[in-house]
Amino acid sequence: MGEIIIEEVNYKSYAITFTNIVLLMASITLTIIGVIQDKKGYLVVGILASMFLFLTFVVVRIKASNIKRLLTITMDGIIDNSSTSSMGFISYNDIKEFKIITLSNNKNAIAVIPKNLDALMSKMNPAKRRQIKRNVHLNLPPIAVMVDRAKDMEPEDILSLLQKRLSDYSRLYE
Repeated sequence: MGEIIIEEVNYKSYAITFTNIVLLMASITLTIIGVIQDKKGYLVVGILASMFLFLTFVVVRIKASNIKRLLTITMDGIIDNSSTSSMGFISYNDIKEFKIITLSNNKNAIAVIPKNLDALMSKMNPAKRRQIKRNVHLNLPPIAVMVDRAKDMEPEDILSLLQKRLSDYSRLYE
C-alpha cells in the first residue's frame, strides 16, 4: 500500500473560470457589435478585451487543473497541507488517535490527538509550536486537519482511512 492522496476542491478557480467566460462572451459580443454597426471604437476595444480575456482564460484553466493536496496518508504518518496553519508531516509514532470535530465556524476537521504533546512539540518549528499552544489554550485539539473541502470524500471516510493506517502501523511497529 502506498500513499493515499486526498485532494482539495478548488471552488475559487471554478468561480474565476466562470466569470472569465462570461466576460469573454461580453467582449466577443462587443466586437460583433463593432463590426455590424461599423464602430471602430467598439471593434478595437472588443478585440483587445477578447485577446486579454482569452489569455487569462487559458492561465486560469491551467491553474484550475492543478491538483492541490489536502492530506496525504503515508505508511509512516500523515502530511497535513489543509490550511495556512497546516502542520506538515506527523508520524504515527506521535499519534494516539483521530477524532472528527466541528469547529466554531461549522467546518469539519479531524483532530489529531498526540501520545505526548511535549515530544511532538519538540519536533515542530517555533511557528507550529505557537499554533499548537494556541489551540490548546482555546480548548481545541492540538492539531486539527481541515477536511471540509475534501474532494469526493466525507470526513467519516477520511477518519476511517486514518484509523486503519494508524492501527496497521501500531500492529507492525509497536
